[in-house]
Amino acid sequence: IKGGLNSTKVKMKDVVTTIKANDGTEAQVMMEDASSGLGFHVGGFARINALVMFVQPEIYYTNLSSNIKISPKEGVSKEETDVVKNHRIDIPVIVGAKFGPARLGLGPVASFNLKSDAKVSDEYKETFGKGLENAKNTATFAMQIGAGLDILKKLTLDLRYEFGLSKLGDKVTIGGKDFKTDQRANSFIASIGWMF
Repeated sequence: IKGGLNSTKVKMKDVVTTIKANDGTEAQVMMEDASSGLGFHVGGFARINALVMFVQPEIYYTNLSSNIKISPKEGVSKEETDVVKNHRIDIPVIVGAKFGPARLGLGPVASFNLKSDAKVSDEYKETFGKGLENAKNTATFAMQIGAGLDILKKLTLDLRYEFGLSKLGDKVTIGGKDFKTDQRANSFIASIGWMF
């Protein structure tokens, strides 16, 4: 079994559109990537050893959180940072080498998006909320690279970096208009596991 935390930032191109505020005035606003968000993962893994090499297939439920900044370019709208959460199944296959209790490895990750949620204020919800939730592709691919440590042949500690090879989405629909984006998730992943 294995679980841990991830810190994720989604890269996306700026989206600029005009919205109607609650008081009826129109404002031009911009949506862009912001700071990293904190999420978690939990699941299982197996390890196949061959001399100093190993292959480690894994499967996790991952809650991935990222922050999107929505800010006014003109008008009366306020700036805010909103959270977009993705619930997905991740299947990494790590190949690497062991150096005593230490390990180095890398490998591909297939991710299958189950659901997306956007926590957006009432002022922006109608314009941005559904567009952010529906902008995700069903399946994406990434690479992980990292290092690990086995303690007493039972406890495992891992630190990895994951970079997106495919986009989470290539467009976001805001106010009935499609905007091209390049949504790729990059994550730092820390995990702890127990081998039976």
